[in-house]
Amino acid sequence: MTLASYLRDRLPSACVRAASLALVALALAAYGVEVGVVTLVTVVLAAGEAVALLVDFWRRCGFYQRLDRTADGLAEHGVAYLASELTREPATLEEAAFLDALRRASKSMADQVAIMRAEQRDYRDYVETWVHEVKTPIAAGRLVAANNPGPVADAMDAELGRIEGYVEQALYYARSTTLDRDFQVREIVLADVVRAALRRNARTLIDAHVTPELGELGLTVSADPKWVEFMLGQLMGNAAKYRREDAEAGRLRVWASRRQTGMDAWETLLFVEDDGVGIPPEDLGRVFDRGFTGSNGRRYARSTGMGLYLVRELAGKMGLAVGIASEQGRWTRVTLAFPASARRTPIGR
Repeated sequence: MTLASYLRDRLPSACVRAASLALVALALAAYGVEVGVVTLVTVVLAAGEAVALLVDFWRRCGFYQRLDRTADGLAEHGVAYLASELTREPATLEEAAFLDALRRASKSMADQVAIMRAEQRDYRDYVETWVHEVKTPIAAGRLVAANNPGPVADAMDAELGRIEGYVEQALYYARSTTLDRDFQVREIVLADVVRAALRRNARTLIDAHVTPELGELGLTVSADPKWVEFMLGQLMGNAAKYRREDAEAGRLRVWASRRQTGMDAWETLLFVEDDGVGIPPEDLGRVFDRGFTGSNGRRYARSTGMGLYLVRELAGKMGLAVGIASEQGRWTRVTLAFPASARRTPIGR
C-alpha cells in the first residue's frame, strides 16, 4: 500500500471533511469573526486532519507490510495460507476484523490441504502396494516362459518385460511426489549403478540389437542408487526404442567425467549417448514435459511420454541437473550432473 493509493481510497471522506471545514469557516465569517482568526482555525483544523491521515496511513501500512513480508516468506515454501498465524496482533478494530476473516479462510485452506495430503498419501500407498503385488504374477509369467523355451514363450517374455517397465514407471511416478519413502542419498560408484541398469535392461537392448560401450565410470557420487538405476533404465529403453531402422545394430555409450565449477568445487557428469534417430529440433525443448511424445513417439514406438519426465523429476529431487542434446538422424546425449563436495579430490590430483 502506497501513500497515493491510500489517499485515493480516502478521497471521498477527505472531500466531506474539506466541505465541512469550508462551512465552518463561512459560519465563523458570517458571525463577524476576524479573518485572521478564521484563517488560523481553518489551518489548525486542516493540519490536524492531515496529521490524522498520515498517522492512520502509517499504522495501516505497517500492518499490511508485515503481512506481505510474512506471506512472501511462506510462499517460498508453498504455505502462504499460514501467513495470518504468524502476523502480529492488530492495532485497530478494522485490522482485527480483517485478520479474523483471514484466519478463518486460512484454517479452511489448511483443513483442505490436510485432506488432500491424506488422500495423496493413501493413493501413493495403494499404488506402491499394487506395484509390489503385480510384480509377483509378472515374475511367475517370466519363469514360465523361461521354462518353456520357444518363439511364443520368447514373445510372451518380451511383453512381460514391457509390462514390468510400465509398472516401474508407475511406482517411481508415485514416489516422485514425496521424499519420505525409499529415498536414501549415499556415496555410490557410477560403474556399479550403470552395470546394474544394464543387467536389468539387457533383454531390451539385446532384442533391439543395441550394444553398450562403457567408458570411464570409476567415479564416486552422492545419489540414491535405485533412483539412478531407474533413470538409466529409462534412457537405455529409449536407446532401444528409437534405434535407427537403417542400421544393423545400435550403439549405447555411457561414460563419466569430472569438471571444475569453482575455485575448489567440482561436479561429476554422467553421459548416456545413443546413435539412434535423434530428436527433431522443434521437440528438443519439450522432451522433459509430462506426457509429451513428439514426432518420434508417434512414428517409431508407442510412447507414454513419461520416461524423460521421470528422469528430470527424480533428478530434481536428488539435486541433480539434467541436460539433453541431439542431432536428428544421428545421435542423442543425456547428461546427468552430480554436484560434488569441495573437499572431494578430482581425477588427476
